[in-house]
Amino acid sequence: MVKEIEPFELERFFAIWEFKAKHLLCCSDCEPLAVKDLLEHADGECKKLWDDMVLGYTMSNGREELRKEIETLYKTVKADEVNIVVPEEGIYLSMIALLNGGDHVVCTYPGYQSLYEVARSLGCQVHFWMPRISPETGEIDFHPEDLKALLDSAPIKLVVVNFPHNPTGKTLTREQHSSVLEMCEGKGCHLFSDEMYRLLEYEEDRTLRSNVDCYDKAIVLSGVSKSLSCPGLRIGWITSHDSAFMKRLAELKDYTTICPSGPSEVLALMAIRQRERIVGGNLKIIRENIALLEGFCAKHPKHMKWDPPQAGSIAFPKLLTSEPIGSYCERLVTEQDVLLLPSSVYGADNFTNDKRVRFGLGRANIAEGLDRLGKFFSSQ
Repeated sequence: MVKEIEPFELERFFAIWEFKAKHLLCCSDCEPLAVKDLLEHADGECKKLWDDMVLGYTMSNGREELRKEIETLYKTVKADEVNIVVPEEGIYLSMIALLNGGDHVVCTYPGYQSLYEVARSLGCQVHFWMPRISPETGEIDFHPEDLKALLDSAPIKLVVVNFPHNPTGKTLTREQHSSVLEMCEGKGCHLFSDEMYRLLEYEEDRTLRSNVDCYDKAIVLSGVSKSLSCPGLRIGWITSHDSAFMKRLAELKDYTTICPSGPSEVLALMAIRQRERIVGGNLKIIRENIALLEGFCAKHPKHMKWDPPQAGSIAFPKLLTSEPIGSYCERLVTEQDVLLLPSSVYGADNFTNDKRVRFGLGRANIAEGLDRLGKFFSSQ
């Protein structure tokens, strides 16, 4: 039975506060680039494409030069297996293309709401693969054996994963990743992989192969919003070796954006070609911010407990307060102009009760915001 889709709680929260608060300590993206910066580092071909830009309609699946550049990010993907989408659109259309009412879906949780809410609105039964909170350390980790239990409990049609994970900042080991792939292959289910934070691994041994290079029923979402610092371009892509799925995705896209923005495509092409420079700069900021936050938590042990992230531009520490986490964060932004994302927006009771907040690691110049947060702690 098709249900009315629920409001997107995280996005409704940001609609209120994101452009009102001065100190955004919960952003999931990395420090956004200026157009001038991309143009200054662009190669001759990209500069010519930009200078000769005509504001007409574009190819429905995306500019060929961009799709060919995306091909270089993978081992097995060809340009004609890529469709340029707005990232959120890619999730929405993929779920409609894959699912029918009554299907069973597993999704990593807590997470970006559309990864499971679209399926639920279609009448699917959604099962959550949740990380465990260690009773000894308080740290969060995903365990593949919990996924196995879910796969054995129902006829699962689709597994939805997001690693590096938003909002916990956790990822899988390579051995765990291989076991997830083996489980999906054994059950014959599709695997939708949100890889928006890929390339932001801190250590080489935490860098996983893209799922599209590992499994013929994998569908991968990626884009330039997070690791490549260009969220304002609204450029992402879906890639898969499943030709029937890609055909249906293209058909459905005719009812949404139809085709990408031409200027955004060229700027995205520049960003992907400059990825070594951009990602390197972002990882430097992330590492510096992790060190800042470790020191900050050590300075305020009665108010905040650190949970070390493993990859990506997000952490999910715990606030030590008896107050509900939602009202606590609202008081913080009202009194100190500092925005943290309360775990209550995800609707996961265990993390809401554990008083988790999403902390952004990818933005520069967070020191003043941390100082204000420290003053808020001292006033409690």
